[in-house]
Amino acid sequence: MAADTPIQTHEEESTLAATTTPEASENEATRPSPLSGGLGILVALILLSTAGYLAYQSKYNPEPTPLDPPAITYICADSGKTFEHKPQVGETNPILSPFSNKKTAYPAEKCYWTKDGKQKRAPTFVLLNEHLGIDKPTICPDCGRLVINHNPLPPTGTPFEKSNDAPASQPADNG
Repeated sequence: MAADTPIQTHEEESTLAATTTPEASENEATRPSPLSGGLGILVALILLSTAGYLAYQSKYNPEPTPLDPPAITYICADSGKTFEHKPQVGETNPILSPFSNKKTAYPAEKCYWTKDGKQKRAPTFVLLNEHLGIDKPTICPDCGRLVINHNPLPPTGTPFEKSNDAPASQPADNG
């Protein structure tokens, strides 16, 4: 120890602690906590009512029904015919085709183009070459365009083909 440092006895340390500690603890004891009084009661009521509501909901509300997957159009690789099918959990492609009774059905891609570059309302269903293990681009048999996985729709503003269902316009009678 250094010679100029005073040595404190145990009694002096206790006296020093006794003079500073009570003042600090008195200030802490008299200061109210933020959640005392009305605010604390309000917070407790909100927490209890939330817990009660959640307990009620979990006990008396039924489980949500599982989502029903939409039907997907499949195409049979053997017959070229299409059919609708809802995928099942764990099911992999190819699936069983009702036309060949073999696992030869794959999801069909939709092509909405015509040969003259117009948009059609009913698609042509196309089987992708990649499903068959053929390393060549898939071409739509109807329009001759490239068909890809998740084939996009024609751009907005592309005119539609003229419908065959509409009556043909007749020239006006000039007589």
